[in-house]
Amino acid sequence: MSSTLLQSWVPAIGWALLNFVWQGLVVGALAWAALGFLRQAGPRWRYAVCAWSLLICLCLPLAHLVWMLSGDAGSRLPSQLTALPAWLQAVAAQLPALVTAWGLGVMLMALRLGAGLAWLGTLRRRAGPAPQAWQQRMDALAKRLNLGRKVTLGLLPELSSPVTLGLLRPLVLMPTALLSGMPPALLEALLAHELAHVRRWDYLANLLQSLVESLLFFHPVVWCLSGQMRDAREEVADELAAQALDDPRRLAKALQALSLQQAALTPPLAIAANGGKLLQRLERLLAPQAQSAGWKMALPALLVAAASLWMQTQPRLGAGGQASEVAGLAAPNQSARLPSMPQLLQLPVNARHMLLLDESSGAVLMSKDADTAVPIASITKLMTAMVALDARPDLDEPLRIEAGDLNPSRPSAAHLPIGANISRLSALKLTLMPSDNRAAAALARNYAGGTPAFVRAMQAKAQSLGLTQTRFVDPAGILPGNVSSATEVAKIAAAASHYPEIARISSEQSARVGVDGRARAVRNTNPLVGEEGWDIQLSKTGYTSVAGSCLTMRFKSGGQQFTVVLLDADDSAERMRDAGRIRANIAMLHSS
Repeated sequence: MSSTLLQSWVPAIGWALLNFVWQGLVVGALAWAALGFLRQAGPRWRYAVCAWSLLICLCLPLAHLVWMLSGDAGSRLPSQLTALPAWLQAVAAQLPALVTAWGLGVMLMALRLGAGLAWLGTLRRRAGPAPQAWQQRMDALAKRLNLGRKVTLGLLPELSSPVTLGLLRPLVLMPTALLSGMPPALLEALLAHELAHVRRWDYLANLLQSLVESLLFFHPVVWCLSGQMRDAREEVADELAAQALDDPRRLAKALQALSLQQAALTPPLAIAANGGKLLQRLERLLAPQAQSAGWKMALPALLVAAASLWMQTQPRLGAGGQASEVAGLAAPNQSARLPSMPQLLQLPVNARHMLLLDESSGAVLMSKDADTAVPIASITKLMTAMVALDARPDLDEPLRIEAGDLNPSRPSAAHLPIGANISRLSALKLTLMPSDNRAAAALARNYAGGTPAFVRAMQAKAQSLGLTQTRFVDPAGILPGNVSSATEVAKIAAAASHYPEIARISSEQSARVGVDGRARAVRNTNPLVGEEGWDIQLSKTGYTSVAGSCLTMRFKSGGQQFTVVLLDADDSAERMRDAGRIRANIAMLHSS
C-alpha cells in the first residue's frame, strides 16, 4: 500500500496542488473582474460570485487528482515523468516533501476547525435561557422572515454581540449585558439580523467555507475570496433584516450602538452581527443604491451605465467605548451639509463636558453639559499665547528661565533649567507644543507689568471675547481657578485660530527649538496631530488631577471646519478615543 501511495497518490496530489497555484490565480482574476463588473448588483451577486469561485477552487485540484489517478493517466505517470525537462523532474523529486507539508498544514487547520466546533458546543451548553418575552419576540420576527425552523434564544455574559450557531438546532446567543444596556427596538433589530443568517443556512455555508480554507490554506486567493464572501454575507443578512423590520435605520442604529460596546472575541464559525465592514454596511442601509433586476444585470450596456453612475455618485466613508448619554443635535439649517440624524448617532463620549461645533455655520452638532464652568488645565495656554502676541513683542528677543519659573507646582515638560536662554518664539513653541509650564511662566513674567499684569490682561481678553464663565488666575493652567465651559473654550479656540503663529505651531507634530543656542526636538502633546486621516488646524491638550484630561481642536473633514472640545475625560487614552469616535461619526454623516 505504501508503494502504491508513493508511486501514484503522492505525485498525483503534488501535481494537483502545484497546478492549483496558477489555476487559483486565474480563478481569482476572473472573480475580481466579475466582482468589479457586478459592483452595482448588490451583495447577493457578490456573494454568489465568491461562493462559485471558491467551489471552482475546490473542484479544480480534485478534478486534476481524479484525472491523475485514472487508469490511463496513472499507468503513464512514470514514463511521463522521465520525459519531463530536468527542472520539472527536480520539482517532481520534491513532491513527497510538498505533499507532507501540505498534509501537516491541513491537519493544523483541521485542529483549528475542530477546536472552533468544540468551543461552540461549550457555548451552547453554558448558555442560559432567555426571558420568555424575548423568545416570543424572536419567534414573531422569525415568522416575518418566513423562517419555518424553530430558533432558540439563549444568554451568555461574555459575548459582545449576538451570534448564531447550530445547523439542525439553530441557537442565537445574546450577550446578557445587551438585554439591559440596549433599547429593546435596537436589540430586536440585531436579532432580526441573526435570524436572517438562519433563514439562509449561513452557518452551513460558513462551515463549508472553512473546510475549503483548510484544504487550500496555502493559496492567498482562497483567503481573499473567503473574506469577500463573509463581508457580502453580512450585507445580505442586513438586507433581509431591514425588510423584515421595514426600517433600515433601526438596524443601522443598532449596528452603530453595537460597535461602541467593548470588543470581545467572537466565537469562530459563529455568525456575528458585528462581522463584515461595518461602515460599508451602515452606508448600504442608510443610502441603498438602486439595483437593477436580475435579467437586466446580464445586459452589458446597462451594467456599464450603472457602474459609471456609481463611480460618480458613490459616497466615501471615513474611519470609524463605553456608554454614556450624549445628545446629538443636528442644526436645522444644515440639511444640505450634514443630514439631520440625531436618533442615529447618539455618540457616547467619556469626557464629562463636550462640544462639537460646525464652524462654517456655527451649528452645535453635539454637546454634553457644555455650559458648566470647570477647570481647563493647559488649554489656558491658548489664551497665554494670544495675550503674549497681542503685545506685539520681538519674537527673537531672548528670555531667561529664572528661579521663580521653577515652582514645584509648575513642572517643565521640556526640562528647562534655571538660567536657560530661549527666544520668545521658542517660548511660544514650548508653551503650545509640549505644553511647558516654565516657558508659559517666562512669557508672563516678561510682559509689561510682570505676571500680575499678564493675568489681568488674560481676563480682559476673555471679557473682550464675550466670555462670561471664563476665569484665569495663572498663565500655565496649573491652578484650578482657571475655569471655562466647553462652549467658551470653543470661542477661545476660534479666537486663537486667527493668530497665524498659534495655528501653525499648535498644529505641528514636532519641531526643533533653540535652548542655550542648541536645537532641541519637541513633540506635540496631541498624538492625533500629523496622524493619517486628520487635518488639524489648531490643537491644545491639558491635564491636572482636578481638571482631568482636556482637549480642544479645530479640524477639517469633508471640506468643512469643525471645533471639538473635550473636558474632564478620565485619561488621555479616553480623550483620544472620544476624538476618534467624533471624527468617525462626522465622516459617516458626510457619507450618508
